[in-house]
Amino acid sequence: MKAIDKNNKIFESAEFKKDKYKFNIIFKNLDSETLELYSDEEEYMICRGKMDKPAWIWTKDNFDKTKIEEIETLIKRYILDTDKTKFTCKKELYDLLVERKFAELNNDDYFEMGFLICKEAKQPNDCDLIKELSDEKDKEVLTKYWFDDCNEMNGVEGISMEQAEKDVDEYIATKKFYVLKNKEGKIVCMAGYKLLDEQARIGHVYTPKEERRKGYAANLIYQITKELLERGYVPLLYTDYNYIPSNRAYINAGYEDTGILINFSCTKK
Repeated sequence: MKAIDKNNKIFESAEFKKDKYKFNIIFKNLDSETLELYSDEEEYMICRGKMDKPAWIWTKDNFDKTKIEEIETLIKRYILDTDKTKFTCKKELYDLLVERKFAELNNDDYFEMGFLICKEAKQPNDCDLIKELSDEKDKEVLTKYWFDDCNEMNGVEGISMEQAEKDVDEYIATKKFYVLKNKEGKIVCMAGYKLLDEQARIGHVYTPKEERRKGYAANLIYQITKELLERGYVPLLYTDYNYIPSNRAYINAGYEDTGILINFSCTKK
């Protein structure tokens, strides 16, 4: 194992290319000034962009299990002097860490994150609402929705209202943050996306509780996704795999369920 850079041969391997969309966040981290990137250049890679974000561990399918001690050594290197350090990996690796009783693993901190990708948008039942680009007049409502979204979502750290306001300001400025409004002008759903090369990662999809089960999320996702596909991007997203209503909305809009990744944490011993 050794420190590598973003031009390493592993990024061109057939095994990694097969997973490159699922491990979209690794590409997002590659230009970080605090990048930590290690690999054996064949079987695995571990990457973290910022110290307060999860480290992502990629392993090829059916990876060489003799490499597990190297991977465990690297995981220990990434663990911070905090209560918990977060990681994301395939279930195959997580199950092996559990089987080996990896001492630093917090067995009660486990979250199944679904990965979905869209090749062809599918129009759900039409709710007769058209997406609008968010702007400053929507900021107060979107801040509340953003706060609720982050604090309701499993596997995601809750945030303060101040942080939600800051995040919404930044997202509105990207011109990639959309809303659906009903005939009374109320925002009934929000969603946005971020671009990275040819990939478009959908995020912050939220419908307030009183407006759920009306097809709003599926319709907003469909409208955004259709536009992205027409522009040549590959739409993808991560979700709480066990939250059926949101997954159904994405599938109704044409997304394919490709399985799960595991979010877990470790604590320094």
